[in-house]
Amino acid sequence: MTTTNDRLDRIEATLEKLAEDLTQMRSEQAEMRSEQAEIRRAQAQMSNDQDRGRKWEDRTWDVVKWVGGISAGLSISAAVALVGLIVRLGLNNQ
Repeated sequence: MTTTNDRLDRIEATLEKLAEDLTQMRSEQAEMRSEQAEIRRAQAQMSNDQDRGRKWEDRTWDVVKWVGGISAGLSISAAVALVGLIVRLGLNNQ
């Protein structure tokens, strides 16, 4: 009978150890889930930041193109005006 009680005690001790290990594993699993959720939030924030950066980059290039278009137009107008002045001065000197 003593060996049966000893066996039952060992089985009970093993079950208690397994219960402790299971509790610890569940705790670690919950911690890992929390960390994964935080990583997902950080990834979402980074994605939003990248999208905002792309939008500003697009807007910046739109402004550069617009200003470049105006500059080109002004340059052409200035060149035409300069040619006109040269022709006018040339005709006045004759």
